[in-house]
Amino acid sequence: MNAKNLLDDESVPIKDLVVLANGKGVQLYTPPTDDNKFEGQITSLQDRGVTFRACGNAMEMLGLTKDDLLPRVERVPSGVGELARLQELGYGYIKTP
Repeated sequence: MNAKNLLDDESVPIKDLVVLANGKGVQLYTPPTDDNKFEGQITSLQDRGVTFRACGNAMEMLGLTKDDLLPRVERVPSGVGELARLQELGYGYIKTP
């Protein structure tokens, strides 16, 4: 919802939005289950240009592979490394629960 709210806020110019999940958060990027019903929201945001990335270390810890992820979700080697890389490129960082 934070990503949607940010995109909907016309007072904030957004060039590019990346949602990076690590830890158990990467499970949100897997197909729907009784506990995970976010596929529609993720797809809608992807259609609006949002990029979703999953920490490869967390995926390995949870026994997930690239094939377990929703379409268009990218696997990155490490969440912390991706965060550092994006910040070096000038991205801002907003942590949400």
